[in-house]
Amino acid sequence: MSINNNNNNLSNNKQYCILFYKYHPLTDDKEVLETYRHATEVLCKSLNLTGRILIGLSNNGEGINGTLAGSKDDLNAYVNCMLNNDVDVDTDTTNDVDCKRRKDAVTAFHNASKEFFAKLNIPQLFLESPNDFKWSSWSGQGEGDDLLGVCPGGKRGDSIDRKSTSSSVKNNESWFPDLHIKIVKEIISSGGAFKDISTQDTSVGYLTPKEWHEEMKSLIEKNKKMEDSAGGDANGDEEVETVLIDVRNHKECQIGNFAPGISIDPHTKTFSQFPKWVKENADLSATDTTASPNPSLLTNKRILMYCTGGIRCEKASAYIRQTVPNNKGIYHLKGGIHKYLEEFGGGQDASECKDNQDEKTSNTDECLFVGKNFVFDRRGALDAKGHGINNNRKLSDSSNQVDGVVGTCQYCGDPYDVFHPDIVCCVCREPILTCSKCQRELSEKQRQLRGLAPLRDGDNTKDIACRTEYHCEVHFHLKSCYFTSLIGLSKSELEQQLQQLQSYHKELEGTGKKGKQKRRTLRKQIEKIQTYMKQPSNSNELVSSENAMKCRHCGTLECNSDCWGFHGGNKRMENNQDKDVEDTLKSHNNKVELKRQKRRKDRLPSNQRPAKLAKRGNDLSEIKLLQLCNTPSHNRNDSTGMRVPPPVVRVLQSGVKGKWVGKTVKWLFNNEFGESMHGLTQRDRDERLEQLIREGLIRINGVAVKSSNVLLRNMDTIEHIVQWHEPPVLVPSKIEVLKHALPESILPTDNNNTTTPLVYCINKPSSVPVYPSGPYYANSLLLMVEAQEGLTAKTLIPLHRIDRATSGVLLCANMSSVAKVIQGRMSSNSKEDDDEHPPVRKLYLARVKGKFPSSSSEGLVTIRHASFASACWHGDILEVDAPIAVDLGSSIKESESSSSNSTMHRSIRSDGKQSISRFKLIAYDEALDQSLVSCAPITGRKVRVCIVLSMHM
Repeated sequence: MSINNNNNNLSNNKQYCILFYKYHPLTDDKEVLETYRHATEVLCKSLNLTGRILIGLSNNGEGINGTLAGSKDDLNAYVNCMLNNDVDVDTDTTNDVDCKRRKDAVTAFHNASKEFFAKLNIPQLFLESPNDFKWSSWSGQGEGDDLLGVCPGGKRGDSIDRKSTSSSVKNNESWFPDLHIKIVKEIISSGGAFKDISTQDTSVGYLTPKEWHEEMKSLIEKNKKMEDSAGGDANGDEEVETVLIDVRNHKECQIGNFAPGISIDPHTKTFSQFPKWVKENADLSATDTTASPNPSLLTNKRILMYCTGGIRCEKASAYIRQTVPNNKGIYHLKGGIHKYLEEFGGGQDASECKDNQDEKTSNTDECLFVGKNFVFDRRGALDAKGHGINNNRKLSDSSNQVDGVVGTCQYCGDPYDVFHPDIVCCVCREPILTCSKCQRELSEKQRQLRGLAPLRDGDNTKDIACRTEYHCEVHFHLKSCYFTSLIGLSKSELEQQLQQLQSYHKELEGTGKKGKQKRRTLRKQIEKIQTYMKQPSNSNELVSSENAMKCRHCGTLECNSDCWGFHGGNKRMENNQDKDVEDTLKSHNNKVELKRQKRRKDRLPSNQRPAKLAKRGNDLSEIKLLQLCNTPSHNRNDSTGMRVPPPVVRVLQSGVKGKWVGKTVKWLFNNEFGESMHGLTQRDRDERLEQLIREGLIRINGVAVKSSNVLLRNMDTIEHIVQWHEPPVLVPSKIEVLKHALPESILPTDNNNTTTPLVYCINKPSSVPVYPSGPYYANSLLLMVEAQEGLTAKTLIPLHRIDRATSGVLLCANMSSVAKVIQGRMSSNSKEDDDEHPPVRKLYLARVKGKFPSSSSEGLVTIRHASFASACWHGDILEVDAPIAVDLGSSIKESESSSSNSTMHRSIRSDGKQSISRFKLIAYDEALDQSLVSCAPITGRKVRVCIVLSMHM
């Protein structure tokens, strides 16, 4: 039976909105899915609907998610269409043309949909019941308006009063600025956090609104009994504890929720942060009783969840089932808050739009949802009676009415629950609850800060000459030092702001990747202030109509800052069109220059940034403390030439990598640090690890670990205290070093350093590593040469690579600016025909078994893998071109025979990287049957030369 389209008893001005979603397999081919998206767009445009529909690009885990607004008849036609019902033409009505239009649109969509799903060989996407659609409405007539929320379209200076509607939606104006139907990876954005959740994992654990209502009553009653018993368990120790979770974002929880004081707000800004909250509150290591002093919030609990319309709970509940297997049941409210308030919100019966329902939705029980339900359209939020089809309740006549107000003003803490589109955080643009009193006080304060006259009674607080700037809960500490516009601020005020920002930035320097975005935000503001202060014309600049503050979202002076998101109405589209016209008038060169100026940053070089300087300081302290920088003759046996440094105690540190997060210390030492226990059985390894822990030799963030089952977390630093024994190396008592001064013609012009720029040519022995790496520290070449030449440790900068087992000339510089110049000459991208600055090339000498050919006259060169490798002669030089790739998982024996790294064995493969090498015979020793060959890698590194010699010829 199709839904009744009669609308005789309703006002012609009344608008309606529906929310719906369905998890259903589609396709992961975007071009194929575009046919379904286009058919949906044609249907909605034919029905004069506006709103948002997201269609998931997936063959298993997504579906469709939409919010549409329009007339009741047009929405009924869409609902019938998605229920696979026909829309009958009513010839008795005066609007038979519209009825036919709706019927034709639905029929066309059904035909296109049937063809689309037939090609995919999957069932068609239809919703199962009218109950799967959540309805709300508004009559648009003065004080009878039931909508509570933002005021995006009102006149500048209009204040929102609880005597009348707080919605800005005018008669015959849609709640959405346009129709937007989009193909997305996820129908509810999570940044890929729920990519492992399939459609089979959803639609589990439903509670109907009536069942949910009983659960809430029971939960509130139990909580009251516990409070009456002074925190004791009034129902016995064996009863399972129930946890109530609000899956919505923090701003939504602020203005309304179930069971205040019991419902848990995860304090997320986006849905993608919810999985992290689950992991932080779940006991991921049941065997570890020392990992956290607090009991798990989710493990062994009965979990109840709710959100706006139910779609977020589908994925969130499935994720908790996977992450917290030790649960006592996970349930969520079917249809979300919206469906609950249709039944228990106290509005009139919504059944007139659902004639085929057996059960009426009106319920006389007390509504247990307190506050307002945040909605994602221009209404902003609805109170309990703003849901359903016929909602004509008038608001209270008392301006001081605060019953049921859950939200509080960010600044003064008074009850307040209205979000305004122009009151957002100037740092992150998160909406903020700010009452009218605080709006005026902040405006007065910031006007005074910018040298403007105080406001008089009746003056507009939303003056574009001084747009008030706000700060959310997260950025509230920046309220006195972070402003989008610096116009009118005095030099002393800017200096104070700069000092505060630099202080906050310094506090974040040790937070690693966790604080990267915060540091970037502060650094950009610091640079903005510094640049502004360098301009003399801005020192005494006052705010005026000529330099009034533009809207941050659209960049216009006239805008009320209500043009963003679903608030903007037609204004957003008009601004976008104006911007497109402006862009087309600009030349291509101007665009490129603007982009370059935007990206140009006055940032320090990488080796001068705080993190790099801190690491260098720590390394120098360790070298000095352990006396690791000594001459080659120090600790050297003159009879054997072997240099063996004495053992020292070191603290080895490592930041936790992404793949280590959530793993135990035991796993780390067995899989990543296994070389420290090489040769031991698993049982002996476990005993050894427990012994290290008992002795306090393993620490996390400076605190000794108490158990091998402690979980590693992001940004942790793990430490292992060891007795350090270095392998011996064969070195002469003095390493040959030549120093060369550079000509002034190649030195950087801005070199103001008093140090004489030199290039050190070092005769590197084999078996000695250049850098401290692996088991080598004191036996590294750089530390020995620096001690021999009287230099401070970590002074020399190698200009090229040379492997540990290779002997040869190593070039080093004593200044980073000089190193940059020379390394530029050694780059493989240098032009060979540049006579003024010829490139520098590497040349290797290799001993090759057998007689290496000296020319093409000595016969053909045998080339393996001839189908994708080639060789050709250029006089007496042989050039070989063969792609080389890394073989992961090759046999250990094969790897150990050709490379020191058994996990990365390289070979000739058609899918490898290009490798061109040139070879020339220098000499041949008949007695040893060995050839001395010069090898020049044109592309690639020395290891590729070895592969070509060993595998190709």
